[in-house]
Amino acid sequence: MEHDDIHAIERLLSDFAWYADRGEGDSLAALFSPRGVLHVGGQELIGRDAIARDCERRHAEYGRKTRHIWSNLRIEEEDDATLVQTTAIQVTVEQRLPEGTVQTRINDLFDTLRRNDAGVWFIERRVIKRELALNGGAPISTGS
Repeated sequence: MEHDDIHAIERLLSDFAWYADRGEGDSLAALFSPRGVLHVGGQELIGRDAIARDCERRHAEYGRKTRHIWSNLRIEEEDDATLVQTTAIQVTVEQRLPEGTVQTRINDLFDTLRRNDAGVWFIERRVIKRELALNGGAPISTGS
C-alpha cells in the first residue's frame, strides 16, 4: 500500500468525524459508495440518502452536540489492491443540554473501503460497534 493511500484513508476517517460533528449529512454521505452501508445505533442505513438524513436528524436533536476522535488505525489489504478492511477505535463525546449531561462512548470501527478507478477511496460498509459507555449521563459540574 502506497503512502498516499494510507493518507487518503486517514483523511476519510477524519472527514467522517468532522462531518458527523457538524451535521453535514450530504458531505458525510459522499464519503460512501452510492450503495454504501452504515451500521450505527442498532440501525442499518443503506445508500447515501439514508446516511445523509440520519446524520442531519442526529445533529438537529435539540441540545445535542458531539465530537468524534479516532485512533489505532489498522489496514488489512485484500488480494485486490483496491479493497481494504480497516479497524480503528473511535471515542464519541456527546453533550446534551439543558440537562447538562455528557456521555463518552468508545466504539470499534470496522470498515470496508474501496478505491475507484480515479484513485478515490470510499466507504462501502462501516460498522460502529459500541464497546464502552462512560459517565452514564452524569450531570456536568458547572462550578469551579
